Amino acid sequence: MFKRLLKQDWEVMAVLLAALIALILHFLHITEFDVLMTIAIVLLAMFLIRDIKRESQAKHFASFEDHIDNSLIKIQSSLTPPDVTLIGPSKLQAESIQFAKRGKGQVTCFNICLRMYQSQHPFDIMLRPFIENTDITSIEFILNPKEKENWNTNILPKLSVYAGRKKVKEPTWCNLEENISFIMVETDTAGKAEALVSFWGEPFMARGAESNVPRYVLFVREESELITSLKEHERICRSK
Repeated sequence: MFKRLLKQDWEVMAVLLAALIALILHFLHITEFDVLMTIAIVLLAMFLIRDIKRESQAKHFASFEDHIDNSLIKIQSSLTPPDVTLIGPSKLQAESIQFAKRGKGQVTCFNICLRMYQSQHPFDIMLRPFIENTDITSIEFILNPKEKENWNTNILPKLSVYAGRKKVKEPTWCNLEENISFIMVETDTAGKAEALVSFWGEPFMARGAESNVPRYVLFVREESELITSLKEHERICRSK
């Protein structure tokens, strides 16, 4: 224990040892009282110097920590997330739900394969959160006429049990020969939007027993110029 204490604060031990020696010398009448007082004053001065030194070091370290914190804040503020992020199978379900919960305003579902909604689970992950989000005002599908049967059999019956079903508009039917599919949702009243983009076929789609389901999607942030391109692509398809 003594060795541990000596290792942690050798200055204190040195002062205590010097004081002990001075007292022993005084009791043995080897040292006069005035000398003892001088030693005591010197020891107190050593304590004071040590405390001042430690206080200065503490201020220096505190200033250094503040400098590091400020540098980290500047670095973090200078880092911007990528405009487009690939979302894989392990995160697709959670990210899709969060995507729907952030939505405000209008949702556009472009060239979606409705066969994947034949099962209730994909419907609950990719469409139901939009219906239950009270900040979503309308949901519009832009679909190939080939999807009409799937709309009547896979979508309409499932919509009938939700109070927010009226926000789902009648689809806009267009002759789409596209391999791109996306869900775009507004994020504020200023018209900003973000999107989940996928492509028909491998590797973005996985073949299931009943239909193809998304395996990978691209999350496009509202700052990306790709949002403008997707809106323009949608506008052109509507006009055909």
